[in-house]
Amino acid sequence: MEKERPNRTAFISVLSIATFVMALSMLALAPATASLMTIWHVSFAQVEWLTTVFLLVMCISMLISPWLFQNVGFRKLILMLLGCFVAGTLLLVLTPWYSLALVGRILEAIALGIMFPLYQSALLVITTGDKQKQVMGIAGAVMSFAIVGGPAIVELALTMISWRGFYGLLAAIVALDSLGALYWITAVMPIHRQPFDWRSMVYSLGIVGLLYVINASWAQRRHLMLGLLVISLVLLLAFWFRQLTSKRPLLQVRVLHYRRFDLCLLLSGVAYMSLVGLTVLLPLFYRQILVEHGLMVSFALLIPALFLVLTNLATSRLADLMGDRVMLALGMTILAGSFLLLAIGGPSLTVVKLIADSSLAAIGASLVLMPATTQGAAQLPSDLVAHGITLITVIRQLLGSLGTAALTLLLMIAPGEAGFVRVFCLFALIDLIILGTLLLALFGGFVNENSED
Repeated sequence: MEKERPNRTAFISVLSIATFVMALSMLALAPATASLMTIWHVSFAQVEWLTTVFLLVMCISMLISPWLFQNVGFRKLILMLLGCFVAGTLLLVLTPWYSLALVGRILEAIALGIMFPLYQSALLVITTGDKQKQVMGIAGAVMSFAIVGGPAIVELALTMISWRGFYGLLAAIVALDSLGALYWITAVMPIHRQPFDWRSMVYSLGIVGLLYVINASWAQRRHLMLGLLVISLVLLLAFWFRQLTSKRPLLQVRVLHYRRFDLCLLLSGVAYMSLVGLTVLLPLFYRQILVEHGLMVSFALLIPALFLVLTNLATSRLADLMGDRVMLALGMTILAGSFLLLAIGGPSLTVVKLIADSSLAAIGASLVLMPATTQGAAQLPSDLVAHGITLITVIRQLLGSLGTAALTLLLMIAPGEAGFVRVFCLFALIDLIILGTLLLALFGGFVNENSED
């Protein structure tokens, strides 16, 4: 099948709208926890499970994205994902039973898990050179704003409409977007059919187990969690060995053999971890330390989210002005410096200072997250781009979960301002270590092994 020439603006717009709206559903249930407990007659833990299952299923769904990208027509695949999300959302909104709501969340998670790497891979495939930096800046703006600004948008929306109304609105937008997909989404890759590796899919459950162990409470069930950790690590090793030895692996981990891809993977993962950590920490600091609530917190969270969008959209021009290497180093420097400012100013932080420091962190993360992803993809042949993007996306999720677990533990050990200062110091230290690694590695420069030079 020949690759069609897409209307690039319409193509990107359709995918961006779908990705952003679907991403908003990720954490939108949290503010409505009390209502959900009453509607479905369930406990707080069961409502939390709706989000936990979503994140676990989303992560494992990411792994099949490269296979689908190469084995299913792109328009057909996008329409299937949008339909899957709408069906899951309507099931969640309309069902009176908790069990069907859980099924709805699983359908949403499958759609978003596949869409995240698919969205980035498609944008990279339909563009070349500097255009890749531009479109990945758009992708970074969409995905970063959904992560950082999403919770604030949800809270603002839920002050005006019910959670059912909000999810119904998400389903309606995605349904309308699917009409655009019918006209403007075209084939972007020739189809290369190959058997699906079910054994790898079973082994990949180790990733789900590891994510669960990282995020779950170990209280009163240490032996069970330790056993699950061992089983998960064994499955992970089996998964890794399978990908190295299989002729047609589910995920081509040999992308790590390409020079600089591993560094870009690390940079993107740590920047994402810092961003997720910031997203978790900011609402807690506003409410627990500064005793701010309601709309004030929502608006304060939106400001760094807006800086994320603006900086992502400017990364292409900034890279042209200063070069990719300098921009990545500058981004990590700003990111580390912002966490140091938060740590130093911890006891005396005001709303204004917190907004300024968190906006600085958002700018730093924006200069690293998607530029590193774009640089990593540039090191790969076109047939491995989808695998590289998927690996980056999965590692981001793992590091994001690990960072959240670490900050949660530190806040439990040292409650109050002292706990927040320790967390800020931890993230600053990690960012400084990665900055040092980057500076050492960059003496060799970024080399695209797929180039003809």
